[in-house]
Amino acid sequence: MSKKVTAAKTNKFSFQKEFFSDLTMDGMLYALTVRSPTKEGIIKSISHPDLPEGYTLVTARDIPGSNLIDTPRGKIPIFCEGNISYEGEPLALLVGPDESKLQVLLDEIEITVDTNTIEDYLPDEDMMASNVESVEGKISKRRLNEQNREIKALKEIKEEFFSDKLAERTLKFGPCWIPDENGEIKGIDSIFDSAEYVFEKDWTYSLKTTDYGEPNGALCFWKDGTLTILTPTQWLGSLRKIVSESMAIDAEDINLKKTISTNRGTNSIWYNSIISCQVAAASKKCGKPIKLVYSRKEQDKFLNTIQPITITHKSAANSKGRLIAMKVNIKVDAGYANPFAQEMIDRLVIASCGLYAPENILIESEATSSANPASSVDIQLIDSAAFFAVENQMNCLCEKCSLTPLEFKKLNFNTFLESKNKKNQFPFLFNIEKISEALDAISSKSDFNRKYASYHLDSNNWETESGPKEYVSLFSSPMRGIGFACAFEGTGYYGSEVYEAAQSLEVTLEEDNTITILCPPVSDSIQEICSTTVSEILEIPQSNVKFNSAFKNGEEPPLPENVYSSISIMTSLLRKCCQTIKRRKGNEKLPYTVRKKISSVQKNEWNHENFSGKPFHSTSYIAAILELEINPCTYRENIRNINLVVNGGKILSTQAAASTIKLGIQRVLECLFDDDRIEYPPVKISFVQSENDSSQIGELVYQVIPAAFTQALTQALNCTINSIPLSSDTIFMKIKEQKKILRELNMKLDMQTNKHEESDNQEAEENENSTDFEW
Repeated sequence: MSKKVTAAKTNKFSFQKEFFSDLTMDGMLYALTVRSPTKEGIIKSISHPDLPEGYTLVTARDIPGSNLIDTPRGKIPIFCEGNISYEGEPLALLVGPDESKLQVLLDEIEITVDTNTIEDYLPDEDMMASNVESVEGKISKRRLNEQNREIKALKEIKEEFFSDKLAERTLKFGPCWIPDENGEIKGIDSIFDSAEYVFEKDWTYSLKTTDYGEPNGALCFWKDGTLTILTPTQWLGSLRKIVSESMAIDAEDINLKKTISTNRGTNSIWYNSIISCQVAAASKKCGKPIKLVYSRKEQDKFLNTIQPITITHKSAANSKGRLIAMKVNIKVDAGYANPFAQEMIDRLVIASCGLYAPENILIESEATSSANPASSVDIQLIDSAAFFAVENQMNCLCEKCSLTPLEFKKLNFNTFLESKNKKNQFPFLFNIEKISEALDAISSKSDFNRKYASYHLDSNNWETESGPKEYVSLFSSPMRGIGFACAFEGTGYYGSEVYEAAQSLEVTLEEDNTITILCPPVSDSIQEICSTTVSEILEIPQSNVKFNSAFKNGEEPPLPENVYSSISIMTSLLRKCCQTIKRRKGNEKLPYTVRKKISSVQKNEWNHENFSGKPFHSTSYIAAILELEINPCTYRENIRNINLVVNGGKILSTQAAASTIKLGIQRVLECLFDDDRIEYPPVKISFVQSENDSSQIGELVYQVIPAAFTQALTQALNCTINSIPLSSDTIFMKIKEQKKILRELNMKLDMQTNKHEESDNQEAEENENSTDFEW
């Protein structure tokens, strides 16, 4: 049932407990997005042959201020008014009072597009160079230099305005990059040339988590020069700034009402500001409240989409199985634009070695633009692509070295992960404890070594005629496999371009001896953890802890909402505030307010220029063992069990932590197949006892479940699964391919056997016909 909103002037900023799509106002109009019909070209015109009265088109010409917004990765248009970036790019809004009629009119919109792009109209520098060469002997040296300068300037223009490279990062580490006595740098390829074991593989990751939340959009209206925006924004500070510039009004004249938000993808964080600008411009032009709600199809295609991430791993180990080199190439399709592109590839680089410590490293990472919608990921989940690649890569390499995954992990475990190690020589420093103990515990609990060896021998029967899997049938035993994956999760990345503002928390001791925490709305589990923390430090009942989200005008949180939902940062700042309150003098007046923020000393632990040091405010850790079997009749997988060991610092509520992890497992299992779902298996969770500050654990399962699943599937099928998500017929097709390979192999063996038999028979005949005898 719709809720009524009055147009009365309220505070400049507030949190609402409604969904914006449920809201309505007197005289409100509805809007639909007019989108580009092609993926490239130049917009010539947008029109309708006969729009009814009360309906109108809102285009870039109706933006009062700037139609371009600044981001760390370049300018992004609110409405496309020239060169088209991707199919479906917003060109205009169609506005009117009847939603059903709007859809009919939308189909009648006439859009004229010049299929040539702006780049097509620029001269070709190669042709210009050939012309210079052809007339070189006939023109003056001065004119020749001028033409060469023109060619150089044209190349620079194309590189600046038409380059598809959005961000890049290269990391080199190890003795192979240090000049020898002759000043020569051998490079990492020299290690591979002499290595005992080398393995190279491409890994592709494009998991998309299902979103059941409200689609994005906004409701805007103007009154007395003040613009009111009701929208599920997750970045209030950025929204106010962008709307102020595009609407050409003061920031103080914008009244923000943040409605309930659920989606945590990067597109929902930054693109919501563009949507709000579009609706605000429509409301200003029409002089009425306007509401735009994306359809589920639009939400999935343009906001929740994720483009594939391809990671090529080449790894080398010596005769003992020690990692001596790792060469990684990361390719990220960021879509037509992405303000988070640099942070995405930086975090992929940091996670690309996983928990391993190769002696020599070369990591090259690049995010490029394409004629696709912007790729959207939860910034906390981008690491999962790197862990998927490195854990599968190490699983294949350890088999080459004739080591079990547990033996290989312990042999190559990164001893520099713990920040207590003062002799750290590895590029990245983390604060993780008791990893070796966790590996031993989960391995013993899952009986991993025995099952791994048994399933490994069983899967090798694919290659022999005597094996039970030569012809998979109803009477065959199930094919089984087991996977072992480890990962960490870092929160509070110090190298972020977007999150440069100070992260702070304010706590007040009130006159009635209650504690008020000023913060955006947080989940019930985080409230419970914070209340417990305050109660322990200040020795007061948990019922005395209150949460307040009533920020003063213009003082809304400058950072995206998912930063404040980080339990590790929040509890760390909360402890500092409570300790200061505890030390206060008794004669100081109440209410007594304390504000703490992430110190510059902590941020200085990360070296931006050298891309080394401690990259995260806090780090949690997980190890997972997943066991599955494949039904030989239905070719369907069945996960038998999942065992997890989690180190998330001090666990204040084991039940709440376990529930969060189980919910994460359910969600990640839903997206492993793009057209099917996996049944929820038995799950056993153990927590490492720790007195460190609580850290983020909600997304840890995304880092390990995909890798553990594909490892188990790889062992069961005896063929490498190197991309996810899978399709429902993947297992059947892989078995079919294996059978074909076996048949071809057997045919070759038969041919070789026949040749040997023919040769033996021929030799026997020659011996019988021989006239040379020995007496």
